[in-house]
Amino acid sequence: MKKQRIAAIALAGVMVLGMTGCGNNKAKSYSKYVELGEYKGIEYTKEVKEVTEDDIQQRLDSFVSGLAEEEEITDRAVEDGDIVNIDFVGTMDGEEFDGGSAEGRNLTIGSNSFISGFESGLVGHNIGEKVSLDLQFPDPYDNNPDFAGKDVNFAVTINSIKVTTTPELTDALVKENTDFDTIDAYKESIREELAETNENSAKQKAQSDIFNKVMEGSTITGYDEAEVKELVDQEFESFKQSAETYVNYGYSYEDVLAANGYETEEQLKEGITEYIKNYLDQKMVMYCIADKEGIKVTSEETDKMVQEYMDAYQVQTKEEVYEYFGDDYFAFRVLSDKVMEFLKENAVLVDSTEEASEESSEEDKSEEASEEETTTEEKAEEE
Repeated sequence: MKKQRIAAIALAGVMVLGMTGCGNNKAKSYSKYVELGEYKGIEYTKEVKEVTEDDIQQRLDSFVSGLAEEEEITDRAVEDGDIVNIDFVGTMDGEEFDGGSAEGRNLTIGSNSFISGFESGLVGHNIGEKVSLDLQFPDPYDNNPDFAGKDVNFAVTINSIKVTTTPELTDALVKENTDFDTIDAYKESIREELAETNENSAKQKAQSDIFNKVMEGSTITGYDEAEVKELVDQEFESFKQSAETYVNYGYSYEDVLAANGYETEEQLKEGITEYIKNYLDQKMVMYCIADKEGIKVTSEETDKMVQEYMDAYQVQTKEEVYEYFGDDYFAFRVLSDKVMEFLKENAVLVDSTEEASEESSEEDKSEEASEEETTTEEKAEEE
């Protein structure tokens, strides 16, 4: 059986789920490892991406495409744009080769999914026909350099033909499939939604930029080594459990390590340790700022975030949530949000566009004044 491609196990994704925060009683213990720099008055820019007509059109196209239907064709031969279902066997020098055969494969004619000549070679043939295609792999051939320039034969059987029918965008289509009665009303809702998304993205980037500057100005002098070890061991076990999924598909543990960029477990642990320390850098700075500014988290705030998670993911009990995330994960999440909001409220928004406009305006005024002086001088000379 052909192995499926290994998907790299993203360390950040695995770690965030398993990491726990520490309670407020831990804040003061972090202070011995952190020297805070300036964290008030940080300058930042906020650039909100404008919603364009192209953005809206893309959403409309996606909406219409999502309503497309496939219709089976039985009374004609294959044409460009058709979706054909095929079986095929590829041979080189009379021998089948790995990855060159499949059954029940859907292929859109004209998509250039296969090598040159394969798709066009099926045009004009009918359901049930067996088509022999003598082709040549391109040179170079990045998918498999060993095949580059080699002759190949594909024996193809056409099982079925389908076409995709995309409906026309009309007020009736919108009314039937959305909460809006007209195309214009639907477009306006898309515009508002995209504007809100762009605003939130700009806000998140601004907060991230502010916190990055806070981190750059702070100095981390050490770590609680017991905490580092606990988190590294925890994430190492999480990685091994995730890797087991791929091992069950026939890969070796070494294959999984290599797919994630590591040759040995030692290198993996080094990568995890680096990530953990980066996480702790940010976490310790968060707690120290919160402690210095008297920012606290209430149980009601934590419970609210837990409930939101339960509602979003249909989790039945809080015990399940805490068992998975740890006792203090959500408390730290709430604290982080509060600290980030505090930093933004105490930062200074610098509108680079306005500044550039003002500078340009001053330059224009200066040029105008200079021109006026020159004109006055010329008139004086003429007189």
